[in-house]
Amino acid sequence: MIQDIFDRGELEAEVGQTAFPALRLAHRLSPEAIRDLIEQAGLVGKGGAGFPTCRKLALMQRQPDAVKYVVINGGEHEPGSGKDHHLLEHYPITVLEGALILAHAASAGVLHIALLQTAERAIENLKNAVRLLKEDSLSKCAPEVRISVVSESYIVGEESALLEVLSGRDPLPRQRPPHPVQAGLDGRPTLVQNVETVSHLPYIVLYGAASYRALSPAGAGVTLCTFGPEFVKEGVCLVPLGISLRDVLTIYGGGLKSGKKIKAVQPGGYSAGFLTNAELDVCFDHAPLREAGSALGCGVIRAFDEDQDMVSVAADVMDFFRQSCCGQCPGCRMQTQVLSRIMDQTLAGRGSEKLTRQVPVVIKANEDKGICGFIHMPAAPALSILKKFDEDFVRHFEVSTDKVVRE
Repeated sequence: MIQDIFDRGELEAEVGQTAFPALRLAHRLSPEAIRDLIEQAGLVGKGGAGFPTCRKLALMQRQPDAVKYVVINGGEHEPGSGKDHHLLEHYPITVLEGALILAHAASAGVLHIALLQTAERAIENLKNAVRLLKEDSLSKCAPEVRISVVSESYIVGEESALLEVLSGRDPLPRQRPPHPVQAGLDGRPTLVQNVETVSHLPYIVLYGAASYRALSPAGAGVTLCTFGPEFVKEGVCLVPLGISLRDVLTIYGGGLKSGKKIKAVQPGGYSAGFLTNAELDVCFDHAPLREAGSALGCGVIRAFDEDQDMVSVAADVMDFFRQSCCGQCPGCRMQTQVLSRIMDQTLAGRGSEKLTRQVPVVIKANEDKGICGFIHMPAAPALSILKKFDEDFVRHFEVSTDKVVRE
């Protein structure tokens, strides 16, 4: 069992039950020292992209503006993800403390925390944590804390779309450059980070980078994962990075409830490429999973047993992207609609090898034609599922051929 790095008992025991102990220590450190500590810990963003937290912070620190913002994204718009909600419900003080540490390191005068409008308990818990801060002497040097609510629309999870919402506009991603760290809210430098990312900071500040890395036998730190309902141990779990994906599934996920052999895995949510059972010995970390054609993303782990029709899965994933597209970019809109239609037709027995050969053509034609990264998201799941589970598609092609013969 991994040490619970978010637990207040663990964190406050280090300094004798003092409220916000990591924040007190952070205030004795320079912003540059905190950035170096984050770099030594190897912490990366937990919202999906896995971008090094220290590099994003360094970009923010280089901005000369006197007014800066930090925005914490707690909307958790990835389907199946429960980690941020878990932290906000059970460890709201740790979330707030980590956000305040980041705001201090970024020299930000305003801290925005965005939550889903339906997360009533999380909102109340966070408000209680802010009230606790106001009763503490630390409040004198704390930034202004604003709690905002956002919709469940998937595109709101994109950082520039989130900033649009917080500015009172429609959730449409912005053209970049400028990037949010250059011109975000009110045209000011704005650092956007995920709830889980900042929740790791109190432990790192109190215990040090080496202790944080040592939480993993590979010296790579930890991450929260959400195991789908198909797993014996479904739900949110803290998992060490650097072990094999197979160990993640069996030790921390408990294997499948069905007891059947795993046929396919998406280790990082809907935009991650599919992996076969033969590929499960890959190292569970961002770089190795990318090299394997998949992604760690925000740690939403989906697994499918040997009886699963992967064409049905493909149709579900492509339909999700079709529905989630904001429609702002013609290329993205066209791509998501066409990919969804191809998979739906194949599932309905009206597909063919000629039809599915259009998938890579459509993806290539629309490469880099979107304002944000959403246009790239359907590519890995669509291409990997076609390549690795072609037998499932062939069975549907045979159904299509039989229909033609009968007619």
